[in-house]
Amino acid sequence: MPPKKQRTPAPADGPIIIPAAAGLGFYLREAYRAFTRDFQARLAAHGITYAQWVMLWFLSQSGTLTAVELSKKAGIQKASTTAALEALKRRKLIRGVDDDADRRKTNLSLTPAGGVLMRDLIGFAAATNSKATVGLGPPELRRLLTMLEQVTDALSREPD
Repeated sequence: MPPKKQRTPAPADGPIIIPAAAGLGFYLREAYRAFTRDFQARLAAHGITYAQWVMLWFLSQSGTLTAVELSKKAGIQKASTTAALEALKRRKLIRGVDDDADRRKTNLSLTPAGGVLMRDLIGFAAATNSKATVGLGPPELRRLLTMLEQVTDALSREPD
């Protein structure tokens, strides 16, 4: 008769601890959370959400975009994009103009009021950037940004 297999004992009632070192993902997430907390507090003073900021940013950099283009650039799902765009339109920060070539499309752009607000918001972003990089000299900051770009590029490639 073969020997009986030993059963693995059930874990004790205490907590299970699995030691692991914090890695890149952890520190990127923590930095993002801290940065976003600070920046969102600044945006809130103007009644702007982070998603609205991202949309205003892309419009301020592109001039005009359709809702679909804006959604893709911002990495925001269409349903969330629609709600944020409607809020920005109600506040007269953006406007939509029918596309001359394709009437199904609406080209979105900043209004003059949206442009004025974006100048302030870009200043808030700069203030958060300054706060986040205290203690880093220009060479360290350039190196950090280069390394973050490399991480992003590496993770954006197709899997091997």
